[in-house]
Amino acid sequence: MVDDKRITQILNSVKAPLNHPLFFPRVFALVSRYLQHDRSLQKDNPLLLVFVEEFEELSRRFDRSHIQESTSVRNILRTREISNLLINDKGEINLNLVPSAIEYLKSNLYSLGPNRQYDAKRNLHILKVLNILNTNKEALLLLKKISRPLSNKYAEDLIRDTLQLSVHTNLTDTHARRAVLSAWLCYLRQNVGSCFATAPAEIVQDEQPELFLHDMNELLATGRLKRTFGGVEYTVPLSASWGNGDLKKPLIIHRSAKGYQPEIWFSPGLVHAFESIGILRKEDSIKHKVAQLKHWLESLFQKHGAYTPYIIMNTEEIIRILMLQAYGLSEQNIKDYENRPRGMIQSQLIVHTPQSGKTLGGIGERCSNFLFQFEVAKNVFKSFTDNALLKAWEFTLASFSETKLEFTRWNLYSSLGMGTNEPGGIGQCIYQIIQNKLDSVNRRVQDVQYEYEMSYNQVKALESRIRQSSTEKEVQWVKAEYQSHLHEFYSLQEQRDTIQLQAKNLVNLYDSLHTLYMDLFKDYFQEVYDADVQEVKVGPFDDSPAGFRLLYKHGRSNTAQWTRIKNSMDFIESLTSFFSATEPQIAAMFEEQGLQKDLAEVVTAIINHVRTKEFLESAFSRMAIAHNVPPIKDPLNNLEHIEKKPWVYTSGGTMNTLVSCYYRLDDKPREESKWVENEIELLVFFADVIKHIPPPLMAPFLKGERSSMLMQSPTHAFILKPMLQAFRSIWSSEEFTYTYVRDRIVKPAERFVETLLLDDEMLRFIIDQLHEKVPANYQPRFKAVFNQVAGPLNVIIFRDYLIEMMQHDRGLNYQGRPVLPEEDIDSLLYSQLPLFPNYDLKERILKILKLLPGITPKHTQDIVDLIERIPLSRDPSILSASHLQDICKALLCLSGLMTSTKHDYPLLIHQAAQKLNFAMPAPVIFADTNWVKDEFGFLVNPGTGKLELWRIDYMGSKGHPMTSWKQWVDGSRPDQKWGIYVKPSEYEQN
Repeated sequence: MVDDKRITQILNSVKAPLNHPLFFPRVFALVSRYLQHDRSLQKDNPLLLVFVEEFEELSRRFDRSHIQESTSVRNILRTREISNLLINDKGEINLNLVPSAIEYLKSNLYSLGPNRQYDAKRNLHILKVLNILNTNKEALLLLKKISRPLSNKYAEDLIRDTLQLSVHTNLTDTHARRAVLSAWLCYLRQNVGSCFATAPAEIVQDEQPELFLHDMNELLATGRLKRTFGGVEYTVPLSASWGNGDLKKPLIIHRSAKGYQPEIWFSPGLVHAFESIGILRKEDSIKHKVAQLKHWLESLFQKHGAYTPYIIMNTEEIIRILMLQAYGLSEQNIKDYENRPRGMIQSQLIVHTPQSGKTLGGIGERCSNFLFQFEVAKNVFKSFTDNALLKAWEFTLASFSETKLEFTRWNLYSSLGMGTNEPGGIGQCIYQIIQNKLDSVNRRVQDVQYEYEMSYNQVKALESRIRQSSTEKEVQWVKAEYQSHLHEFYSLQEQRDTIQLQAKNLVNLYDSLHTLYMDLFKDYFQEVYDADVQEVKVGPFDDSPAGFRLLYKHGRSNTAQWTRIKNSMDFIESLTSFFSATEPQIAAMFEEQGLQKDLAEVVTAIINHVRTKEFLESAFSRMAIAHNVPPIKDPLNNLEHIEKKPWVYTSGGTMNTLVSCYYRLDDKPREESKWVENEIELLVFFADVIKHIPPPLMAPFLKGERSSMLMQSPTHAFILKPMLQAFRSIWSSEEFTYTYVRDRIVKPAERFVETLLLDDEMLRFIIDQLHEKVPANYQPRFKAVFNQVAGPLNVIIFRDYLIEMMQHDRGLNYQGRPVLPEEDIDSLLYSQLPLFPNYDLKERILKILKLLPGITPKHTQDIVDLIERIPLSRDPSILSASHLQDICKALLCLSGLMTSTKHDYPLLIHQAAQKLNFAMPAPVIFADTNWVKDEFGFLVNPGTGKLELWRIDYMGSKGHPMTSWKQWVDGSRPDQKWGIYVKPSEYEQN
């Protein structure tokens, strides 16, 4: 029975009328606190608490700071705690808890809170994993086989970062299994530049649990993943990075008379990052820490953007700058320290282990401590939204996209200059030293040959004298001289033959060394995906080229002992180490030829050459030629302007190569691709492709065994969802696809948009909403220009008027662009329309309630009574579609004193509103973007009246047009195609 007294207390605390924007978030916050207080008295069931915890206060701080997504935070915290509870301290899986966990989650699957609809897919994924644990014995056995890594610091650090363990914690099999389970439970989302790996990885984690657990076991046990097919073994090491998370996410900090927005100092990620390194004190109150961080950040913003209306920075820059200030260091100090010879740095690390917090030592000691603590702070920040082990596995898969058998295709090869005609290259160096030695040997051959011929003549002359000698004594004397010259002759002959053999061997030495080094380079080096490489800036919804980094293996099989080459010094040191390390191996091959000394001289010459400025500069020139880009003048002093370096480079990161290698395919996966000229043609293409897939291949989808297919736009790889209801209705229809799309989807939505007329009050409401999105310094001008707009106006005409006025008003432009982007206008119109007067609110609420499951007549009457008790403000006199749905969720939350339910009420409320024409028509959602929140869908934009491609939430209630992708759908780029991998059996676990 609902506590009416508690409801009254909550209403008294809300202090906002029913139609106020703050009513919903305040109700949810107060109900959450009430429930949390009651549950805190019942600590005997920690498993239940995991599934009902809303993390309300923490989530509000994340949402207020606008850096990290609170939905990801809740997912990370919940999955980590579930793994700790389901696996006991002995490493045993508490199978008796799994059924209870399933029931608790089912009862609290969908949150009613503001913007909590994004939690639904994450909770559904957790439920799926729990059901597998409860029914799939093979997956259970694989999880039980997981053990802690041995002699692999990278893997150990990943487990610690995943479970947030202290560096002093001794890892056990229990920790390893908890880390793997949390990685499996966590909802995988994409980082910039990794879409070609994220899309296949999501399918593996979601639909192929046995394969996922096999990978995890192999990674932790061996530090690598291996695939063998076609007689060739492909091996990729465990990724040494688990990405940047939101560290490099651009933060646009607006400056106005009201202060700076957004208020990033509320970020729990930033606060905990600075706590972890001792810059903020853990024992201080949250309020004090936020105030301290605000003071530092405002000083930073004043220094870096005193004369601009906004500042663009990222979290990594903020952490670095504030840390440098705290440590009393400059960027030049750090640069000088990092550029020291590797041996000096390593010797310092031997005698100095960085301590937590700041030090008062010398510059070298402070630099070492800074670099160590900088990584600590970044990892703490990332760990709020990313599962370290899961991301490392994803990035390990990404390395399968660069599996090149021929060394000549490597990025490293193009930089070395192994050909004899490449100036400054290693090949030319080898050739020149061998040629010099060959010239010297040839001169010696000539000299010895001359002496040989002279000796031969002398021997022949003495032989003649012996025959002509008249006395025995003379014969003996001549024979003695003859024996002496004959010995000299044979000695010269042997010497000549030896030198000639040496010359012959030297002639073949270059080719032999070239062949050997081409094979040995592949054994000692490897090019792998590196999530930390972001060399190219692109649009927010285009994937940056994937970054790949060169590893030096030191000739060892243990991947934990391999070295990431980060700069030119590492590159040179690795090359010199390679040539020194391989010399004995090569020398043994030339032992019979007697070239050990010659080889030693060649290797010495190579090592000396790669240390020269000439070699490194020529390497960049060769790279430019190989990649068809203009060379950079003075490259060693302009490394930041060079995208492709010998040790790090960017590439497209092809998904077909990754899929072929990972799933052991002899050929590329089968793909249907098409260039399109408009959005309708694109939607028809997607539906027709699915329609023509053979029934046996679609059977697993129809049975519910699979739900995802791989696909790609010209710049992004993502997941097609053929079983989504609206999209399925298109491809499963017997009608002509184009006709179905036009008559059943596009035209009804166009007619709906045509009916949207905005009167004076509605126009003022929309303008007020848009006014809040305009930067503060431009808001007065925006208000002055649009305050007198009169209706009635069709929404399309109104939108065109807004854009035209902003384009021609200098006071509403910044750097030649309107201060309010078209996409923001369209997004607001889509989520807010249709508008209605507030006196219709009660009637609309009741109509929606009648369409919801689980709402009894008694519950409906309770909500009606609540509506009567809660005041309704006259201002605003207009309400929006999204506001109506928020009020419905608030009333459900308050009337039942609940924050989550077994029914997806956010979706059901929106669908009811659509059915009643209280919201925009339903979009055709067809794919998962891989991004944190969004799906891809087609809808008729109320601002343009045309079918467009948008990124939207899974309910279809809010979204943004994919304007930056317009070139991929308007026919202007016939060289760029959309593609679908039409044979799902090629990418399924065997």
